[in-house]
Amino acid sequence: MYAFDHNAFASTPAGQAVPIGPQPQFRVTLTFVLDDESALWSAARQRLLADGLTTDEMVHETIGPPDAPSLEDCLAVLCDPAAFLRMVPVPGCHADDFWIDTIPGLPGHDARGTPRSVSLPGAGIGS
Repeated sequence: MYAFDHNAFASTPAGQAVPIGPQPQFRVTLTFVLDDESALWSAARQRLLADGLTTDEMVHETIGPPDAPSLEDCLAVLCDPAAFLRMVPVPGCHADDFWIDTIPGLPGHDARGTPRSVSLPGAGIGS
């Protein structure tokens, strides 16, 4: 599983310590719809391999193999707020938390949209 590095947000770009405790917080939400899990996995793999130190074995441990990817971890690799905020800082703010939720799809489908069997109450034999 991809691990959020809270230390990446422990100080401002100028090196000043970030205060811990109650303070105004805001949540920005961006929702993705999965169109191509292979493309998502491939992009996450390329991002992980870009450092020149990561091996394919490490990639599989982090985001799963291509035939059974961890989609949430792929998104975490590609949407890493620490990397984004280094390129596009938000003046006067720092990131406090990062998580990825899977939103259930239609009844009878898994997170990838693949149909699966569902037993509905009262739909059995003799109903």
